[in-house]
Formats: sequence, C-alpha cells, structure tokens
Amino acid sequence: MRRPKPRPTLLLTALLAAAAPASAQDEPMEMADAPFEISGPAAAAPGSAGIGFVGVYERARRGRVRSTGAGETELKFGVAPQLELQIGGSGAYGALETRRRLGNAPGLEEETGATGSDERARWGGTTRIGALYQISEEGDAAPAIGALGRLRTLYGPGRKGYEAEGLLLLGKTFRGFRDLPFGAYANLGWTTRIDPQPGERTNRSLLNAALAQAVSPDTALVVAYSRSRQERDERDFSLLQAGVRHRLAGGRAVIGLAAGTGLSRDTPRFQVALALQWVLWE
Repeated sequence: MRRPKPRPTLLLTALLAAAAPASAQDEPMEMADAPFEISGPAAAAPGSAGIGFVGVYERARRGRVRSTGAGETELKFGVAPQLELQIGGSGAYGALETRRRLGNAPGLEEETGATGSDERARWGGTTRIGALYQISEEGDAAPAIGALGRLRTLYGPGRKGYEAEGLLLLGKTFRGFRDLPFGAYANLGWTTRIDPQPGERTNRSLLNAALAQAVSPDTALVVAYSRSRQERDERDFSLLQAGVRHRLAGGRAVIGLAAGTGLSRDTPRFQVALALQWVLWE
C-alpha cells in the first residue's frame, strides 16, 4: 500500500513554523535611544525587562583638565500596559563642568572659580528613578506621545543635590528611503532643583530632537540635537550628534555609536559615545 505524498502546503506550513522563533527580528527597531540624547515615547511591554550601558569620552574646550570619561547604566521594566519603570545611574571622572547634568553638580561652581574651568579632575555621578507612560500610540497623522518623570540625585565636589525632571516625548514614523522607516522625534522638558543654594539656577528647560533613517531592517542612521539651560553665567549646553544604531542577530541586542560636537563654549569640543542594550526577558 502506498503512503500518501506530503502536500506542498503542509511542507510550507512546517517551514514557517520552524522559522517562527526568528520573528522577533522582524519587529521594528527602536531608532530613538542611547547613545543619543533622545528618548522615544514607546513604553516597554508588560512583563518585559531590558538593560543598557553607555560609555562616553568627552574633550572640553578649555581648562587644565579637558578629558572626561563617563559611564551610564539603566534598567527598564514594563510594569503595566503603556507604563514603564526606569532605574539608572551614572559616574564620571574629569572635567565635570561640561558634563550634561553633572555640570550642575552642587559645589562645582565654587571649585572651578570665576574662570569656569577646573584645575584638577574630579569624580561625580547620579542616581535616578523614573516612570514613562505612553499616552497614545502613533496614528495616520498624529505622533505617538509619552510622558516621562524622573527624580535624580547628583553627586559632586560638594553636598548632594536633588532634581525633579518632566519630559513630553513625541515620535512619528514615515515611509522613507526604499520604503524603510524614517523617524522624527522630540523631547520637551523642565528640570527643577529641589534644594537650590544661593546662586544656583532653580529651573532649567531642555529640548532634544532627532531624525533617524533606517537603511536596513536592523540598522538606522541618526542625527540628534540637544540643548538645555545650565547654571547662571554659563552658556546653554548645545550638542550635535550623528551616528548609527544596529540590532544584532537574534533581535535581542542593539549596539549604538555616536560622535558629537559642542556648539557653545560650555559644551564639550567633541564627544564619542558607545551604547549596548539588550532584552533580559519579554
């Protein structure tokens, strides 16, 4: 008795089923993220978790100490639909007065003096906790909208400092080069020093913007601009970055590389940043 031959449709179904684990690679890649000074509005899926590391080297325009090395880490947890918890910290050693956020560290102005440039390298850092809520998803004409709130502790040459920060996150994706995604992003924010001392600025505004063009399903080119107020008598932090984000095989890890240049006196002359992010579980 002859056995029936396998039907082509059954073979095709089996092949598709075998390829199913690779489907995570087909998900759109997050283009607005580290090492660029931009945050996207999308929250992590409930029950998922991810971790990221960023290493930065900066070169100041002036001062006896011009080099700064810094590192940042952040954990993200999807705790509910459209709600993400963030826990992170950073550390730096060198010319802290040009480091964003650490340039506002308590006691740094007294240490650097009237010249605004430090005479020796110093340690500084931050710890932070925050939550991102995705207000709406992207529509045909409307961008995705998110709100991000953070509480931050700053460590510098003097006492500890405390800040609260709120940001409105916007993101919109279009059909770009070869029908691949083209993204436009903006962050509008406000930072408040909780315990300001005489001479310290209580409130500071910030603006981040980025354009990203995917050149393949796993690679995107990014240009980003960041501007924020600094302490009194200092020019605004103003940094222009360009670089690439690439998703590695398997779809669980992304690596990013960015080079930047400062557009003001109190921003680093140049900056190089490397980021590595991966999904812990989903």
